[in-house]
Amino acid sequence: MKLFTDPLKGSLTVLLCGAFFMGEIRLLAAIAPLSQKQLDEQSELIVTGIVGVTESKVQKSKIERALGIHRDRIYTIKLGLISLHKSPPLEQGLGFKEQLVVEAWRPVTRIPPLPGLQGHQSIPKKGDLVKMYLKWNKKKAVWEPLLPNGIEITKKDKK
Repeated sequence: MKLFTDPLKGSLTVLLCGAFFMGEIRLLAAIAPLSQKQLDEQSELIVTGIVGVTESKVQKSKIERALGIHRDRIYTIKLGLISLHKSPPLEQGLGFKEQLVVEAWRPVTRIPPLPGLQGHQSIPKKGDLVKMYLKWNKKKAVWEPLLPNGIEITKKDKK
């Protein structure tokens, strides 16, 4: 019994199926917001502070690796600490001072538009009072809020 009478149709079908399955493997989905319990358990450092400076830059995405043009806005947030709610053991060498530097991100460009990680839900501005649920990124040597809701703006600056 012959499955394909025309060898070209058979090759084309196999090629299309292969491309479809390869594309499916690479897709990521957005992350659902974490519950309060998950935020508390997954964070290494929980702090409350006032945002001193928020700087941003657009760069090639390190999150989205699919074929296309993908850019993310990286936010560097300098936070004046008010209180510590949870901190890592001192022997880990992750000491911090009265000011903490935190890095957050959001996608800016996705061509072609793909479903996937959408970065941090809220980005604070100068003067905002925030509570952050942070994890240490060893590769970049910087604190990062948990995705997607590791930044909680408790009071916006009135300016």
